[in-house]
Amino acid sequence: TLGLREFEAARLRVAQINGCLFCLDWRTERDGEKVEEEFAGAVTEWRTTDAFDERTRLAAEYAERYTLDHHGLDDAFWKRMTAHYSQAEIVELTMSIGSWLAFGRLNHVLGIDAVCVLPGHG
Repeated sequence: TLGLREFEAARLRVAQINGCLFCLDWRTERDGEKVEEEFAGAVTEWRTTDAFDERTRLAAEYAERYTLDHHGLDDAFWKRMTAHYSQAEIVELTMSIGSWLAFGRLNHVLGIDAVCVLPGHG
């Protein structure tokens, strides 16, 4: 249910924090569309970039906070999230972030990310 930009903002922020090379190189494609080339850089600068709307910015923020300080997700944050996301979207985003966090760390810790080659990147 999530838009491509929100999905990729959260996924890439987790990848940046995890340092998973495979995840950093991957770009999700939907119906032939991918985010623009500069998107990953904007994700790094999610606080200040003018390339994001509020939903995309919140997706990157949630991914970062979930990954680095899940105990710090306070009422003020949830008030902002629920103003822009439905409960179903929050559940989907949360489950996605959790799976990316685990998968990316497993790949990086075991060195799988350094040996996997994406099609077209060989």
